[in-house]
Amino acid sequence: MKHLLFSILLFFTANKVFSQGLPKYDEIKLENKEDFNDAANNAALQAANYLLSTPMDSKSIDRLTSLQYIIKWMSGSPDFSFTLDEQATKFAKNNEDLLGLYMAAMTKYVLENKTESKDQNKIKLNAVRLIIQYSKDTSNNVKINKEIKKAIEAEENGKLEEYLKI
Repeated sequence: MKHLLFSILLFFTANKVFSQGLPKYDEIKLENKEDFNDAANNAALQAANYLLSTPMDSKSIDRLTSLQYIIKWMSGSPDFSFTLDEQATKFAKNNEDLLGLYMAAMTKYVLENKTESKDQNKIKLNAVRLIIQYSKDTSNNVKINKEIKKAIEAEENGKLEEYLKI
């Protein structure tokens, strides 16, 4: 009986979590400095977490709107700055999905590590680590290209910083 009750409770809890869904990005204004508040930052973090926890699917509207929101948030945020350098993004060459994930990873890192959010090297290093982790999960449908393979090998050998030239 306890197992049945637990299962029912778990079902309703999981159902409630998944039914809440993503923020309504189109209702969040990002037009001036004051718009980049805690609610806007929380929506950016939620978008990043969503992108980094769901498989790549170029036909997914939720992934597309989440990425669009992240790009808009990153472009206008007065509190955070982001650098997309060639070294950190060469694994995403010819793959816009991976470039979007890299932006999501940078967003996630700065919002979860605000005291280190000014250090572009730490942002780059940890964003690439998130991409490596995401790419190694075969259920995420990432095509492992030569550059991702090099990054994975560098991370496994403790040489990711050297690979990223930081």
